[in-house]
Amino acid sequence: MKKFLLIAVTICSLFLITNVKAATREELLQYYPEEYLNTISSERYKKLLTLDVSKAQSKTIEIKDDKYNNAANPLGQYLETTAKTLTISAIPYSGTIDYAVSLNATWKKMPVRRSYDVIAIRLGSNTAMRDKSATGAQLYTGGSVAYSFKGTNMVYDSSKGFGISMNLVNDVISSLKCFVEVDIAVGATSTIYGAYEHAVDDVSLSQSQDYRISAVGMGGVINFSDSVWPHYDYMDGVDLTITR
Repeated sequence: MKKFLLIAVTICSLFLITNVKAATREELLQYYPEEYLNTISSERYKKLLTLDVSKAQSKTIEIKDDKYNNAANPLGQYLETTAKTLTISAIPYSGTIDYAVSLNATWKKMPVRRSYDVIAIRLGSNTAMRDKSATGAQLYTGGSVAYSFKGTNMVYDSSKGFGISMNLVNDVISSLKCFVEVDIAVGATSTIYGAYEHAVDDVSLSQSQDYRISAVGMGGVINFSDSVWPHYDYMDGVDLTITR
């Protein structure tokens, strides 16, 4: 009987292994900037290759000038938000309850004002961040700046989400992306939220980090203090419901 059970378990294990779907680099490039894949560790890259891209979920919004031509925001006349897109994605790891969640803010027109922008992800119910998985990078023409887990630029709330302040490079560039990612466990259908707020005048790192991760904040994610929020463009956030 024991021998029979051992054979049965072995066959079952082999079945699960052979049915794990692996991602290709071309598939990853649909959701991860090539510049980002070129900068991450080999260990992280190998883990991303275990994603089941066939079950990926993604949502993109674009913000246009006319959204800010109103009196709701004291700095609403500031129009650098012209052509930014914000994409949130969730891709399951094969054979697990874990998802790789990413948020990508892409500038189509290079910003004139460059200070500490904030990009953040907020978790919904039935989710939990995997330890030390929250990271990010600023990707621009000819270079990048990496932001490590709980580094100087990160605001981290283990139960709600995290954000990273990115001091936009002053170089002459033709491309600019701000990208963050985190692995999360998803117990049931849940919604995740992402926001990117551009500083419309000069702010310090400490000012840019004067916020909490909250549903009542900008984009449904970044709740700046009363003294700091007027320095940001109040861009809409993006949300994505993960269905399991």
